[in-house]
Amino acid sequence: MPPPKRDSYTAVPSEQSASVTINQATDSCCTDQLPSVIVSNSEAQVYSDPNYEAPIPPIPTRMDTVKPETELKSKRVSAKDDDEDAFKKTHRVVETKLMDEGEQNPMHIPGTDTANVSKESMAVYQLGVGGNQDFRSSKNSMSSSAASIGLSKFPHAQEVCETFGSKTKKIGMVAFVLVLNTLLVVVGYLMTNGLLIYISPSLITFAGGVVIELLLLLTNVLTIEAMDISASIVIAALLTQKKGYSMAACGFMQSSPIHRVQYTSQLSLNSPCRKLLQRVSYLWVLGEALKLLSPLGATGVVSSTVRTHADAVNCIVFQPSLVWMRDRLYPTIKSTAGVAEYIFGNALGCMRSEHECTPDGSEFIFGPQLDGSVGSGDTIVGKGFSMMVASECECVDLADRSAVERGILSEADQLNFKNAYSNTSAAFMMRFSATTYKNESLTTVMAIGNMHICGGIRESVVPTCTTVIHGLQDAMVQASFLTDGTPASIALVDSVIESYSPITTITIPAVKQSLDYIWPTSTVFPLVSNVAGMLNAMLYWTSSDLVAVDPTLLSAGIETLHSMILRAGFQRSFDSKGSSCTRIVSRTDQTVVYLTSWGSACIYAAGTVQIFLSLISLIVASYWYFSDVPLGPAIRVITQPTYFMSVFCESPFSVMLVGTGNAQVHVLWQAVDVVVRIGESLETMDEPIGRIKMERPKLVQAMTNGRMYA
Repeated sequence: MPPPKRDSYTAVPSEQSASVTINQATDSCCTDQLPSVIVSNSEAQVYSDPNYEAPIPPIPTRMDTVKPETELKSKRVSAKDDDEDAFKKTHRVVETKLMDEGEQNPMHIPGTDTANVSKESMAVYQLGVGGNQDFRSSKNSMSSSAASIGLSKFPHAQEVCETFGSKTKKIGMVAFVLVLNTLLVVVGYLMTNGLLIYISPSLITFAGGVVIELLLLLTNVLTIEAMDISASIVIAALLTQKKGYSMAACGFMQSSPIHRVQYTSQLSLNSPCRKLLQRVSYLWVLGEALKLLSPLGATGVVSSTVRTHADAVNCIVFQPSLVWMRDRLYPTIKSTAGVAEYIFGNALGCMRSEHECTPDGSEFIFGPQLDGSVGSGDTIVGKGFSMMVASECECVDLADRSAVERGILSEADQLNFKNAYSNTSAAFMMRFSATTYKNESLTTVMAIGNMHICGGIRESVVPTCTTVIHGLQDAMVQASFLTDGTPASIALVDSVIESYSPITTITIPAVKQSLDYIWPTSTVFPLVSNVAGMLNAMLYWTSSDLVAVDPTLLSAGIETLHSMILRAGFQRSFDSKGSSCTRIVSRTDQTVVYLTSWGSACIYAAGTVQIFLSLISLIVASYWYFSDVPLGPAIRVITQPTYFMSVFCESPFSVMLVGTGNAQVHVLWQAVDVVVRIGESLETMDEPIGRIKMERPKLVQAMTNGRMYA
């Protein structure tokens, strides 16, 4: 029997609201006072008719009750997947409960459309999806709000982000210094053998040494900077490790390199870092000591002019053939003495009176004679000869019979020399007839009378010089000239062998014949001075003051005298002909730079030691690549006093410096020579912005890359 209809029903307001609380899943560090979602049904109706199907309660309105930020504890939100799983699980509970109530409700009215139940179920599902999205939005909003509050409190906070590129930017400086020191050694090697550079010779003479000194100083300063970078990385790694390191290491890096040995010696003997830092500090002393090599290396720079072949110029070359030799009667010894004061010593070759030549004696070089016009500094190349001239002088009693027996002079020469003394009171010279020659050499003897060399002027005891001419060779000779612009002022200033010829045409008989033409034996030649009170110009190279003959310079000076006479004799007797010589001009845009032995030694020593120091620095600095802890903030604290004071003032160790406002520097660092660790404070672990602290190792933890710190 169907139940009777009820004419009325009573609506009873419900004081109890059907609510479902969805607890958000969080991690272990933040589980209390989280927002809840309240689903309520107000004024639920209870029908008295048991056959009446109660309507499905209206879809509850989800409200997120979020407490103010000041009342919330800043906690970390767990992973997104855990939040979604927790919400979906609660959503399924709500759906199941509503469906069960709809089927088992005793007031269900038959015939009621059940489609409403499906609609309500779909609404519940939509509630779950929308609620989940609202929850994520709320979570992101809370994170943004917390970060905004942190930035408002610490507006200068920055994110610590260390990448491979940022590390390479710092370590790359050390690698650059290593390459620069290697190039320094390479430049030293090239300059030892001669380095061609496209710069004016005058500029090299003026600034060559300065450039080398600056190069040595620059590489030295950069090497010390590279050592500082690597040392700061190592100390930063020690200060950020779990057990920490001494704060006094910061003072070590903030001291000047030359004072670091003194700094470590003033630390306490119980200091945890004194032993290591004191040993390492000597590397900086070694680096600073290399600065002393800079001025020494700069003084070792020399340069030479670059010469290149240009057009040809007319010249005169000589052929030493006995068949074609003849006496032209000019020049003479008298004319040679007249122009001797205008002769450059280098024009005769390598004279021992001016240079350090071979031990065999002076090298006389006879080259082509100019028959045209050249510019100042130009050089011509043509055929010529070279020979060695070696003289030995001694005081000999020419009146003694032993002089004849030794072959120094003949009896006729002895008589002629004695007569020369009685006929003149001026200085004179005489070549004796006792000349010996072989195929390889020519030996001639001469004496100088009226000279204060052998214990004053004595008639019999006079300086006698034996000269040997040997080593004759044909060669290609470079003859250089100077001029003031007029042809009459062109003067030979230098004669250099370019190459020796494999075939020798000049012979000893030809040399003896030309010498006999200009300087006959047993003939007296007065050595009259061109200037009153001075020596004859042919004897200038035997004196240090051009007034008196120096016995120590006599042998070398006689070699120069013989070279001048030989040159005049070749011009007088050798067959000559016109020819064309290659002209070599001096380049004004190129210079060959050399280093002397001490200059090369300075560059090699500085470069090698600096390569060693920079290589060690690069190896040590590479540790940063393998460090999981960001070292950048610690490096700033270690090397920059401003950052150090900023962190130190917030540390509890600042009280140790109370009353030290007038103390010595080492007293301050001894007071703070304690083991500390640079890292993130434990108090800010759950805050969006961390705080960099210098504390006891147990009170801080390692910083995290990608996190903001103040």
